[in-house]
Amino acid sequence: MKKWRLSVPGQTSLRIRSAVSARIAPLAWIGLAAAGILSNPAFSYPGRDAGIFLYIGSLILKGRIPYLEVWENKGPLVFYINALGLALSGGSRWGVWFLEFLFLFGAAVIGYIVLRQLMGTIPALGGAFVWMGVAGNTLQGGNYSEEYSLLFSMIAVCFFLKSLEQPRVGFYSLLIGFSLGLNILLRPNNVSMQAAAAGAYFILALVSREWLIFFKRAVWMGAGAAIAVVPVIVYFASRGALAEMINVVLVFNYQYSSGIDLPRVLASMKGAAFSIGMVYAAAAILGYGFSLAFILKKGLHALPAKFLLILLLGWPIEAVLSALSGRDYLHYFIGWTPYAGLLCGYLIYILLQKFDPVPDAYSSLVLIILIAVTLFGNMNVWRDYGAVLSRLWSSPNDGFDYRDPVALYIMENTAPGEKVFIWGFRPVINFVSGRESPVAFLPYPLIHVKTPLGYRWADQFYSQLTADPPVLIINMIETTERNRIPDLDTLVRKQNKIKYKDVVLARNLPDTFDFIKRNYIRVETIGGYDIYRLKTINP
Repeated sequence: MKKWRLSVPGQTSLRIRSAVSARIAPLAWIGLAAAGILSNPAFSYPGRDAGIFLYIGSLILKGRIPYLEVWENKGPLVFYINALGLALSGGSRWGVWFLEFLFLFGAAVIGYIVLRQLMGTIPALGGAFVWMGVAGNTLQGGNYSEEYSLLFSMIAVCFFLKSLEQPRVGFYSLLIGFSLGLNILLRPNNVSMQAAAAGAYFILALVSREWLIFFKRAVWMGAGAAIAVVPVIVYFASRGALAEMINVVLVFNYQYSSGIDLPRVLASMKGAAFSIGMVYAAAAILGYGFSLAFILKKGLHALPAKFLLILLLGWPIEAVLSALSGRDYLHYFIGWTPYAGLLCGYLIYILLQKFDPVPDAYSSLVLIILIAVTLFGNMNVWRDYGAVLSRLWSSPNDGFDYRDPVALYIMENTAPGEKVFIWGFRPVINFVSGRESPVAFLPYPLIHVKTPLGYRWADQFYSQLTADPPVLIINMIETTERNRIPDLDTLVRKQNKIKYKDVVLARNLPDTFDFIKRNYIRVETIGGYDIYRLKTINP
Protein backbone atom coordinates (compact mmCIF):
# COMPACT_ATOMS: atom_id res chain seq x y z
CA MET A 1 0.00 0.00 0.00
CA LYS A 2 1.21 3.47 -0.89
CA LYS A 3 2.22 5.54 2.15
CA TRP A 4 1.15 9.17 2.15
CA ARG A 5 3.47 11.69 3.69
CA LEU A 6 2.04 14.72 5.40
CA SER A 7 3.57 17.96 4.15
CA VAL A 8 5.11 20.27 6.69
CA PRO A 9 3.67 23.79 6.19
CA GLY A 10 7.12 25.28 5.92
CA GLN A 11 8.17 22.77 3.26
CA THR A 12 4.98 23.40 1.26
CA SER A 13 5.60 27.15 1.38
CA LEU A 14 9.19 26.62 0.25
CA ARG A 15 8.08 24.48 -2.69
CA ILE A 16 5.55 27.12 -3.72
CA ARG A 17 8.19 29.86 -3.57
CA SER A 18 10.56 27.68 -5.58
CA ALA A 19 7.91 27.08 -8.23
CA VAL A 20 7.21 30.81 -8.45
CA SER A 21 10.89 31.59 -8.74
CA ALA A 22 11.61 28.87 -11.29
CA ARG A 23 8.58 29.20 -13.56
CA ILE A 24 6.16 32.03 -12.89
CA ALA A 25 8.64 34.82 -12.12
CA PRO A 26 10.61 34.48 -15.41
CA LEU A 27 7.36 34.55 -17.39
CA ALA A 28 6.20 37.61 -15.47
CA TRP A 29 9.49 39.35 -16.27
CA ILE A 30 9.18 38.46 -19.97
CA GLY A 31 5.66 39.92 -19.95
CA LEU A 32 6.94 43.08 -18.28
CA ALA A 33 9.73 43.39 -20.84
CA ALA A 34 7.32 42.86 -23.75
CA ALA A 35 4.98 45.58 -22.49
CA GLY A 36 7.95 47.90 -22.04
CA ILE A 37 8.94 47.91 -25.72
CA LEU A 38 5.46 48.40 -27.19
CA SER A 39 4.16 51.81 -28.19
CA ASN A 40 1.50 53.22 -25.86
CA PRO A 41 -1.64 53.96 -27.94
CA ALA A 42 -2.61 56.81 -25.62
CA PHE A 43 0.43 58.95 -26.42
CA SER A 44 1.54 58.40 -30.00
CA TYR A 45 0.70 57.10 -33.45
CA PRO A 46 2.29 53.98 -34.92
CA GLY A 47 4.53 54.09 -37.98
CA ARG A 48 3.30 54.52 -41.55
CA ASP A 49 2.90 50.83 -42.37
CA ALA A 50 1.37 50.08 -38.99
CA GLY A 51 -1.07 52.94 -39.56
CA ILE A 52 -2.28 51.54 -42.86
CA PHE A 53 -2.72 48.11 -41.25
CA LEU A 54 -5.01 49.72 -38.68
CA TYR A 55 -6.93 51.56 -41.39
CA ILE A 56 -7.38 48.43 -43.49
CA GLY A 57 -8.38 46.48 -40.38
CA SER A 58 -11.11 49.05 -39.70
CA LEU A 59 -12.32 48.76 -43.31
CA ILE A 60 -12.47 44.97 -43.04
CA LEU A 61 -14.86 45.36 -40.12
CA LYS A 62 -17.05 47.40 -42.49
CA GLY A 63 -17.02 44.61 -45.07
CA ARG A 64 -14.31 45.96 -47.38
CA ILE A 65 -11.94 43.66 -49.27
CA PRO A 66 -8.17 44.32 -49.08
CA TYR A 67 -6.35 44.82 -52.41
CA LEU A 68 -9.64 45.28 -54.25
CA GLU A 69 -10.86 48.28 -52.25
CA VAL A 70 -7.68 49.42 -50.51
CA TRP A 71 -4.08 48.96 -51.62
CA GLU A 72 -1.16 47.63 -49.55
CA ASN A 73 1.67 45.33 -50.59
CA LYS A 74 1.82 43.11 -47.48
CA GLY A 75 0.19 39.73 -47.06
CA PRO A 76 -3.43 39.68 -45.86
CA LEU A 77 -2.92 38.16 -42.40
CA VAL A 78 -1.63 41.36 -40.79
CA PHE A 79 -4.81 43.18 -41.88
CA TYR A 80 -7.02 40.58 -40.27
CA ILE A 81 -4.94 40.56 -37.07
CA ASN A 82 -5.58 44.30 -36.88
CA ALA A 83 -9.27 43.78 -37.61
CA LEU A 84 -9.45 41.22 -34.79
CA GLY A 85 -7.71 43.57 -32.37
CA LEU A 86 -10.05 46.43 -33.25
CA ALA A 87 -13.06 44.17 -32.90
CA LEU A 88 -11.92 43.05 -29.44
CA SER A 89 -11.62 46.63 -28.21
CA GLY A 90 -14.53 48.29 -29.99
CA GLY A 91 -12.31 50.11 -32.49
CA SER A 92 -9.57 51.16 -30.06
CA ARG A 93 -5.88 50.62 -30.77
CA TRP A 94 -5.59 48.94 -27.38
CA GLY A 95 -7.02 45.74 -28.83
CA VAL A 96 -4.22 45.63 -31.38
CA TRP A 97 -1.74 46.47 -28.60
CA PHE A 98 -3.05 43.45 -26.67
CA LEU A 99 -2.52 41.13 -29.65
CA GLU A 100 0.96 42.54 -30.20
CA PHE A 101 1.73 41.79 -26.57
CA LEU A 102 0.46 38.22 -26.88
CA PHE A 103 2.51 37.59 -30.02
CA LEU A 104 5.73 39.04 -28.57
CA PHE A 105 5.23 37.39 -25.20
CA GLY A 106 4.42 34.03 -26.78
CA ALA A 107 7.47 34.12 -29.06
CA ALA A 108 9.83 35.11 -26.24
CA VAL A 109 8.41 32.48 -23.89
CA ILE A 110 8.90 29.73 -26.47
CA GLY A 111 12.49 30.86 -26.97
CA TYR A 112 13.04 30.95 -23.21
CA ILE A 113 11.64 27.43 -22.74
CA VAL A 114 13.70 26.00 -25.59
CA LEU A 115 16.93 27.51 -24.24
CA ARG A 116 16.15 26.51 -20.66
CA GLN A 117 15.56 22.89 -21.61
CA LEU A 118 18.69 22.69 -23.74
CA MET A 119 21.11 24.90 -21.82
CA GLY A 120 19.73 25.99 -18.46
CA THR A 121 17.96 28.92 -16.87
CA ILE A 122 20.62 31.64 -17.05
CA PRO A 123 21.29 31.20 -20.80
CA ALA A 124 17.51 31.25 -21.30
CA LEU A 125 17.17 34.48 -19.32
CA GLY A 126 20.09 36.03 -21.17
CA GLY A 127 18.65 35.02 -24.54
CA ALA A 128 15.26 36.49 -23.62
CA PHE A 129 16.94 39.72 -22.51
CA VAL A 130 18.74 40.05 -25.84
CA TRP A 131 15.54 39.08 -27.64
CA MET A 132 13.66 41.98 -26.06
CA GLY A 133 16.55 44.37 -26.59
CA VAL A 134 16.79 43.61 -30.31
CA ALA A 135 13.01 43.72 -30.74
CA GLY A 136 12.83 47.03 -28.90
CA ASN A 137 15.53 48.54 -31.14
CA THR A 138 13.73 47.56 -34.34
CA LEU A 139 9.98 47.72 -33.57
CA GLN A 140 9.53 51.41 -34.52
CA GLY A 141 6.30 51.58 -32.54
CA GLY A 142 5.20 48.06 -33.42
CA ASN A 143 2.31 46.52 -35.38
CA TYR A 144 4.48 45.33 -38.27
CA SER A 145 4.12 42.05 -40.13
CA GLU A 146 7.69 41.12 -39.15
CA GLU A 147 6.73 41.45 -35.49
CA TYR A 148 3.83 39.01 -35.72
CA SER A 149 5.96 36.54 -37.67
CA LEU A 150 8.27 36.08 -34.66
CA LEU A 151 5.72 33.85 -32.94
CA PHE A 152 5.36 31.60 -35.99
CA SER A 153 9.14 31.45 -36.41
CA MET A 154 9.58 30.32 -32.82
CA ILE A 155 6.78 27.78 -33.21
CA ALA A 156 8.83 26.38 -36.11
CA VAL A 157 11.91 26.10 -33.85
CA CYS A 158 9.95 24.41 -31.09
CA PHE A 159 8.34 21.79 -33.32
CA PHE A 160 11.56 21.26 -35.26
CA LEU A 161 13.11 20.06 -32.00
CA LYS A 162 10.02 18.00 -31.19
CA SER A 163 10.19 16.35 -34.61
CA LEU A 164 13.81 15.37 -33.94
CA GLU A 165 12.87 13.80 -30.62
CA GLN A 166 10.07 11.82 -32.31
CA PRO A 167 11.08 11.48 -35.97
CA ARG A 168 8.20 9.14 -36.80
CA VAL A 169 5.55 11.70 -35.76
CA GLY A 170 4.61 13.74 -38.82
CA PHE A 171 2.30 16.11 -36.91
CA TYR A 172 5.24 18.26 -35.79
CA SER A 173 6.38 18.80 -39.38
CA LEU A 174 2.78 19.64 -40.26
CA LEU A 175 2.83 22.39 -37.64
CA ILE A 176 6.12 23.74 -39.01
CA GLY A 177 4.49 23.88 -42.43
CA PHE A 178 1.44 25.60 -40.95
CA SER A 179 3.69 28.24 -39.39
CA LEU A 180 5.35 28.60 -42.80
CA GLY A 181 1.98 29.27 -44.42
CA LEU A 182 1.09 31.85 -41.79
CA ASN A 183 4.39 33.68 -42.29
CA ILE A 184 3.83 33.67 -46.06
CA LEU A 185 0.42 35.25 -45.42
CA LEU A 186 2.10 37.92 -43.31
CA ARG A 187 4.98 38.67 -45.68
CA PRO A 188 6.69 36.13 -47.96
CA ASN A 189 10.12 37.40 -46.82
CA ASN A 190 9.43 36.24 -43.24
CA VAL A 191 10.10 32.53 -43.79
CA SER A 192 13.79 32.15 -42.91
CA MET A 193 13.23 29.89 -39.89
CA GLN A 194 10.94 27.50 -41.74
CA ALA A 195 13.35 27.47 -44.71
CA ALA A 196 16.15 26.69 -42.27
CA ALA A 197 14.12 23.83 -40.79
CA ALA A 198 13.67 22.34 -44.27
CA GLY A 199 17.39 22.78 -44.96
CA ALA A 200 18.29 21.17 -41.64
CA TYR A 201 16.05 18.20 -42.43
CA PHE A 202 17.89 17.81 -45.74
CA ILE A 203 21.35 17.97 -44.16
CA LEU A 204 20.34 15.51 -41.44
CA ALA A 205 19.09 13.16 -44.15
CA LEU A 206 22.43 13.45 -45.92
CA VAL A 207 24.20 12.45 -42.72
CA SER A 208 21.82 9.68 -41.63
CA ARG A 209 20.72 8.44 -45.08
CA GLU A 210 17.14 8.32 -43.77
CA TRP A 211 15.62 9.80 -46.92
CA LEU A 212 12.18 8.33 -46.34
CA ILE A 213 11.84 10.36 -43.14
CA PHE A 214 13.01 13.46 -45.01
CA PHE A 215 10.42 13.05 -47.77
CA LYS A 216 7.67 12.39 -45.25
CA ARG A 217 8.63 15.57 -43.39
CA ALA A 218 8.63 17.53 -46.65
CA VAL A 219 5.15 16.26 -47.49
CA TRP A 220 3.86 17.10 -44.01
CA MET A 221 5.36 20.59 -44.21
CA GLY A 222 3.79 21.16 -47.61
CA ALA A 223 0.44 19.97 -46.28
CA GLY A 224 0.70 22.30 -43.29
CA ALA A 225 1.48 25.30 -45.50
CA ALA A 226 -1.45 24.41 -47.76
CA ILE A 227 -3.81 24.23 -44.76
CA ALA A 228 -2.93 27.85 -43.96
CA VAL A 229 -2.73 29.30 -47.48
CA VAL A 230 -5.40 27.51 -49.55
CA PRO A 231 -8.45 28.78 -47.59
CA VAL A 232 -7.17 32.34 -47.97
CA ILE A 233 -6.74 31.85 -51.72
CA VAL A 234 -10.27 30.43 -51.96
CA TYR A 235 -11.67 33.33 -49.95
CA PHE A 236 -10.10 36.07 -52.06
CA ALA A 237 -10.98 34.20 -55.26
CA SER A 238 -14.61 34.07 -54.13
CA ARG A 239 -14.53 37.85 -53.62
CA GLY A 240 -12.96 38.50 -57.02
CA ALA A 241 -9.80 39.85 -55.40
CA LEU A 242 -7.32 37.02 -55.95
CA ALA A 243 -5.76 38.41 -59.12
CA GLU A 244 -5.24 41.80 -57.50
CA MET A 245 -3.78 40.20 -54.37
CA ILE A 246 -1.25 38.34 -56.53
CA ASN A 247 -0.44 41.54 -58.42
CA VAL A 248 0.08 43.52 -55.23
CA VAL A 249 1.79 40.99 -52.95
CA LEU A 250 3.85 38.99 -55.43
CA VAL A 251 4.25 40.80 -58.76
CA PHE A 252 4.64 44.31 -57.36
CA ASN A 253 7.01 43.23 -54.59
CA TYR A 254 9.17 41.41 -57.12
CA GLN A 255 9.26 44.54 -59.28
CA TYR A 256 9.87 46.75 -56.24
CA SER A 257 12.85 44.73 -54.99
CA SER A 258 16.23 46.00 -56.08
CA GLY A 259 17.65 42.57 -56.78
CA ILE A 260 20.19 40.72 -54.67
CA ASP A 261 23.97 40.55 -54.79
CA LEU A 262 26.79 40.11 -52.28
CA PRO A 263 27.58 43.85 -51.83
CA ARG A 264 23.91 44.58 -51.16
CA VAL A 265 23.64 41.77 -48.60
CA LEU A 266 26.84 42.91 -46.86
CA ALA A 267 25.60 46.50 -46.78
CA SER A 268 22.29 45.31 -45.36
CA MET A 269 24.08 43.26 -42.70
CA LYS A 270 26.08 46.31 -41.69
CA GLY A 271 22.88 48.34 -41.42
CA ALA A 272 21.23 45.57 -39.47
CA ALA A 273 24.12 45.38 -36.99
CA PHE A 274 23.70 49.07 -36.18
CA SER A 275 19.92 48.72 -36.09
CA ILE A 276 19.72 45.81 -33.67
CA GLY A 277 22.59 47.14 -31.55
CA MET A 278 26.30 46.58 -32.04
CA VAL A 279 26.75 44.81 -28.70
CA TYR A 280 23.93 42.37 -29.47
CA ALA A 281 25.23 41.84 -33.01
CA ALA A 282 28.80 41.17 -31.83
CA ALA A 283 27.60 38.69 -29.18
CA ALA A 284 25.38 36.92 -31.72
CA ILE A 285 28.29 36.65 -34.17
CA LEU A 286 30.40 35.08 -31.42
CA GLY A 287 27.58 32.67 -30.67
CA TYR A 288 27.38 31.82 -34.36
CA GLY A 289 31.11 31.11 -34.46
CA PHE A 290 30.97 28.89 -31.38
CA SER A 291 27.96 27.07 -32.85
CA LEU A 292 29.78 26.38 -36.10
CA ALA A 293 32.87 25.18 -34.24
CA PHE A 294 30.77 22.88 -32.05
CA ILE A 295 29.09 21.21 -35.04
CA LEU A 296 32.37 20.83 -36.93
CA LYS A 297 33.96 19.23 -33.89
CA LYS A 298 31.10 17.13 -32.48
CA GLY A 299 28.95 16.46 -35.55
CA LEU A 300 25.16 16.45 -35.72
CA HIS A 301 24.30 13.56 -33.45
CA ALA A 302 23.21 15.41 -30.30
CA LEU A 303 20.00 17.43 -30.08
CA PRO A 304 21.79 20.70 -29.18
CA ALA A 305 23.86 20.41 -32.36
CA LYS A 306 20.72 19.99 -34.45
CA PHE A 307 19.20 23.02 -32.71
CA LEU A 308 22.29 25.07 -33.56
CA LEU A 309 22.10 23.86 -37.17
CA ILE A 310 18.76 25.58 -37.76
CA LEU A 311 20.26 28.84 -36.48
CA LEU A 312 23.39 28.47 -38.62
CA LEU A 313 21.24 27.99 -41.71
CA GLY A 314 18.51 30.46 -40.83
CA TRP A 315 20.50 33.59 -40.05
CA PRO A 316 22.16 33.86 -43.50
CA ILE A 317 18.78 33.19 -45.12
CA GLU A 318 17.25 35.95 -43.02
CA ALA A 319 20.08 38.32 -43.99
CA VAL A 320 19.34 37.74 -47.68
CA LEU A 321 15.56 38.00 -47.31
CA SER A 322 15.76 41.24 -45.32
CA ALA A 323 18.01 42.73 -48.00
CA LEU A 324 15.79 41.93 -50.99
CA SER A 325 14.13 45.33 -51.18
CA GLY A 326 17.44 47.15 -51.03
CA ARG A 327 16.08 49.38 -48.24
CA ASP A 328 17.24 49.50 -44.63
CA TYR A 329 14.03 50.23 -42.76
CA LEU A 330 14.48 49.33 -39.10
CA HIS A 331 11.48 47.01 -38.96
CA TYR A 332 12.95 44.89 -41.77
CA PHE A 333 15.42 43.60 -39.17
CA ILE A 334 12.86 42.46 -36.61
CA GLY A 335 13.34 39.01 -38.15
CA TRP A 336 16.91 38.99 -36.81
CA THR A 337 15.54 38.89 -33.25
CA PRO A 338 15.29 35.07 -32.81
CA TYR A 339 18.80 34.49 -34.13
CA ALA A 340 20.35 37.17 -31.92
CA GLY A 341 18.49 35.99 -28.82
CA LEU A 342 19.08 32.25 -29.27
CA LEU A 343 22.72 32.59 -30.35
CA CYS A 344 23.49 34.94 -27.45
CA GLY A 345 21.85 32.41 -25.14
CA TYR A 346 24.24 29.78 -26.49
CA LEU A 347 27.21 32.12 -26.03
CA ILE A 348 26.24 32.61 -22.38
CA TYR A 349 25.96 28.83 -22.02
CA ILE A 350 29.49 28.33 -23.40
CA LEU A 351 30.95 30.98 -21.11
CA LEU A 352 29.20 29.57 -18.05
CA GLN A 353 30.39 26.06 -18.84
CA LYS A 354 33.93 27.37 -18.99
CA PHE A 355 33.90 29.39 -15.77
CA ASP A 356 31.20 27.90 -13.53
CA PRO A 357 30.07 24.25 -13.40
CA VAL A 358 26.81 25.05 -11.54
CA PRO A 359 25.60 28.29 -13.15
CA ASP A 360 21.89 27.88 -12.37
CA ALA A 361 22.66 28.40 -8.68
CA TYR A 362 22.67 32.12 -9.51
CA SER A 363 19.54 32.14 -11.67
CA SER A 364 17.38 33.83 -9.02
CA LEU A 365 19.91 36.64 -8.64
CA VAL A 366 20.10 37.08 -12.42
CA LEU A 367 16.32 37.25 -12.63
CA ILE A 368 16.15 39.87 -9.86
CA ILE A 369 18.74 41.98 -11.72
CA LEU A 370 16.79 41.68 -14.98
CA ILE A 371 13.54 42.69 -13.30
CA ALA A 372 15.26 45.70 -11.74
CA VAL A 373 16.80 46.74 -15.07
CA THR A 374 13.44 46.39 -16.81
CA LEU A 375 11.62 48.41 -14.16
CA PHE A 376 14.11 51.21 -13.61
CA GLY A 377 15.28 51.37 -17.20
CA ASN A 378 11.77 52.11 -18.49
CA MET A 379 10.39 54.52 -15.91
CA ASN A 380 8.86 56.77 -18.58
CA VAL A 381 7.04 53.77 -20.05
CA TRP A 382 5.54 52.74 -16.73
CA ARG A 383 4.63 56.36 -15.97
CA ASP A 384 2.66 56.52 -19.22
CA TYR A 385 0.88 53.25 -18.51
CA GLY A 386 0.12 54.58 -15.04
CA ALA A 387 -1.41 57.70 -16.58
CA VAL A 388 -3.68 55.52 -18.72
CA LEU A 389 -4.81 53.51 -15.70
CA SER A 390 -5.42 56.73 -13.77
CA ARG A 391 -7.51 58.10 -16.63
CA LEU A 392 -9.42 54.82 -16.81
CA TRP A 393 -10.19 55.08 -13.10
CA SER A 394 -11.20 58.75 -13.09
CA SER A 395 -12.84 59.08 -16.53
CA PRO A 396 -13.81 55.61 -17.78
CA ASN A 397 -16.00 57.01 -20.57
CA ASP A 398 -13.23 59.07 -22.16
CA GLY A 399 -11.24 57.79 -25.11
CA PHE A 400 -7.83 56.27 -24.49
CA ASP A 401 -6.38 56.56 -27.99
CA TYR A 402 -4.12 59.41 -29.06
CA ARG A 403 -5.59 61.91 -31.52
CA ASP A 404 -3.51 64.77 -32.87
CA PRO A 405 -4.95 68.22 -33.77
CA VAL A 406 -5.32 67.28 -37.46
CA ALA A 407 -7.51 64.27 -36.64
CA LEU A 408 -9.58 66.35 -34.23
CA TYR A 409 -10.05 69.06 -36.89
CA ILE A 410 -11.24 66.43 -39.39
CA MET A 411 -13.73 65.02 -36.89
CA GLU A 412 -15.08 68.47 -36.03
CA ASN A 413 -15.37 69.74 -39.62
CA THR A 414 -16.64 66.70 -41.52
CA ALA A 415 -19.56 64.31 -41.19
CA PRO A 416 -18.87 60.60 -40.59
CA GLY A 417 -19.79 59.60 -44.14
CA GLU A 418 -17.62 62.21 -45.85
CA LYS A 419 -14.28 61.32 -47.43
CA VAL A 420 -10.82 62.66 -46.57
CA PHE A 421 -7.58 62.09 -48.45
CA ILE A 422 -4.18 62.42 -46.75
CA TRP A 423 -1.53 63.66 -49.18
CA GLY A 424 1.72 62.15 -47.91
CA PHE A 425 0.57 58.59 -47.20
CA ARG A 426 -0.58 58.86 -43.57
CA PRO A 427 -3.66 56.59 -43.52
CA VAL A 428 -3.47 56.41 -39.73
CA ILE A 429 -5.18 59.83 -39.82
CA ASN A 430 -8.09 58.27 -41.73
CA PHE A 431 -8.27 55.53 -39.11
CA VAL A 432 -8.11 57.81 -36.06
CA SER A 433 -10.57 60.36 -37.47
CA GLY A 434 -12.97 57.66 -38.69
CA ARG A 435 -13.09 59.09 -42.21
CA GLU A 436 -12.50 56.88 -45.23
CA SER A 437 -10.35 57.77 -48.19
CA PRO A 438 -12.09 58.07 -51.59
CA VAL A 439 -9.28 56.14 -53.31
CA ALA A 440 -7.84 52.65 -53.04
CA PHE A 441 -4.24 53.49 -53.96
CA LEU A 442 -3.12 55.45 -50.89
CA PRO A 443 0.66 55.89 -51.57
CA TYR A 444 -0.02 58.23 -54.49
CA PRO A 445 1.82 60.12 -55.98
CA LEU A 446 4.52 57.48 -55.31
CA ILE A 447 4.01 54.44 -57.52
CA HIS A 448 7.48 52.95 -56.82
CA VAL A 449 7.82 51.03 -60.11
CA LYS A 450 7.71 52.01 -63.79
CA THR A 451 5.51 49.14 -64.86
CA PRO A 452 2.00 48.77 -66.29
CA LEU A 453 0.80 47.89 -62.77
CA GLY A 454 2.12 51.14 -61.30
CA TYR A 455 0.63 53.18 -64.12
CA ARG A 456 -2.72 51.40 -63.78
CA TRP A 457 -2.93 52.13 -60.07
CA ALA A 458 -2.09 55.80 -60.70
CA ASP A 459 -4.83 56.01 -63.33
CA GLN A 460 -7.24 54.31 -60.93
CA PHE A 461 -6.35 56.87 -58.28
CA TYR A 462 -7.11 59.80 -60.57
CA SER A 463 -10.38 58.26 -61.71
CA GLN A 464 -11.58 57.64 -58.15
CA LEU A 465 -10.41 61.04 -56.90
CA THR A 466 -12.27 62.94 -59.62
CA ALA A 467 -15.38 60.75 -59.51
CA ASP A 468 -15.81 61.03 -55.72
CA PRO A 469 -13.80 64.07 -54.54
CA PRO A 470 -13.03 64.10 -50.81
CA VAL A 471 -14.37 66.94 -48.71
CA LEU A 472 -10.88 67.56 -47.33
CA ILE A 473 -7.36 66.95 -48.58
CA ILE A 474 -4.69 67.17 -45.89
CA ASN A 475 -1.24 68.17 -47.12
CA MET A 476 0.65 66.06 -44.60
CA ILE A 477 4.15 65.35 -45.88
CA GLU A 478 6.68 64.44 -43.22
CA THR A 479 9.99 66.34 -43.20
CA THR A 480 11.92 63.19 -44.09
CA GLU A 481 9.67 62.63 -47.12
CA ARG A 482 10.01 66.06 -48.72
CA ASN A 483 12.72 64.86 -51.07
CA ARG A 484 10.35 62.16 -52.33
CA ILE A 485 6.80 63.58 -52.30
CA PRO A 486 6.03 66.94 -53.99
CA ASP A 487 4.01 69.44 -51.96
CA LEU A 488 0.51 70.54 -52.96
CA ASP A 489 1.56 74.19 -52.63
CA THR A 490 3.25 75.36 -55.84
CA LEU A 491 5.68 77.68 -54.08
CA VAL A 492 6.70 75.07 -51.52
CA ARG A 493 7.04 72.52 -54.31
CA LYS A 494 9.56 74.73 -56.09
CA GLN A 495 11.60 75.17 -52.91
CA ASN A 496 11.99 71.42 -52.25
CA LYS A 497 14.14 69.43 -54.63
CA ILE A 498 12.67 66.03 -55.40
CA LYS A 499 15.27 63.31 -55.94
CA TYR A 500 13.68 61.94 -59.08
CA LYS A 501 16.41 59.34 -59.53
CA ASP A 502 15.41 57.76 -56.22
CA VAL A 503 11.61 57.82 -56.59
CA VAL A 504 9.00 56.93 -59.17
CA LEU A 505 6.12 59.39 -59.31
CA ALA A 506 2.82 58.97 -61.13
CA ARG A 507 2.93 60.27 -64.69
CA ASN A 508 -0.53 61.81 -64.29
CA LEU A 509 0.67 63.93 -61.36
CA PRO A 510 0.30 67.25 -63.31
CA ASP A 511 -3.36 66.38 -63.96
CA THR A 512 -3.88 65.67 -60.27
CA PHE A 513 -2.26 68.98 -59.26
CA ASP A 514 -4.46 70.79 -61.74
CA PHE A 515 -7.63 69.10 -60.45
CA ILE A 516 -6.81 69.98 -56.84
CA LYS A 517 -5.90 73.57 -57.75
CA ARG A 518 -9.20 74.09 -59.60
CA ASN A 519 -11.47 72.47 -57.05
CA TYR A 520 -9.92 72.99 -53.61
CA ILE A 521 -9.04 75.99 -51.49
CA ARG A 522 -6.69 76.12 -48.51
CA VAL A 523 -8.80 76.94 -45.44
CA GLU A 524 -6.58 76.19 -42.44
CA THR A 525 -3.14 75.20 -41.27
CA ILE A 526 -3.04 72.79 -38.32
CA GLY A 527 0.26 71.82 -36.76
CA GLY A 528 2.14 72.95 -39.87
CA TYR A 529 -0.10 70.93 -42.22
CA ASP A 530 -2.33 72.67 -44.77
CA ILE A 531 -6.03 71.78 -44.95
CA TYR A 532 -7.72 72.02 -48.36
CA ARG A 533 -11.53 71.98 -48.65
CA LEU A 534 -13.62 71.16 -51.69
CA LYS A 535 -15.02 74.39 -53.15
CA THR A 536 -18.33 72.86 -54.24
CA ILE A 537 -20.08 69.56 -53.81
CA ASN A 538 -19.92 68.95 -57.56
CA PRO A 539 -16.68 70.48 -58.83
